[in-house]
Amino acid sequence: MLIRTQSREGIAEVTHIYLSDMIGEKSYYIFGTCTPQGAFSGSKLTLGIYPNKEAALKELDKIDSFFCDNPNGLYRMT
Repeated sequence: MLIRTQSREGIAEVTHIYLSDMIGEKSYYIFGTCTPQGAFSGSKLTLGIYPNKEAALKELDKIDSFFCDNPNGLYRMT
């Protein structure tokens, strides 16, 4: 899956997406694990940061829906 980060500073081929809260912070992060090629080689990449879990889950739902309809598309994080 090609995903452009929320910061618009990168596009990565992501193989796994997951949600995580950070200890001591009120934000929720969506991370992606990248394929072992290119600049983000096999690493964890922050795809987006959200103010609460509901907003992060809504973004995950949008990602899911997008790739069901566009399996070869480029998703832009909001």
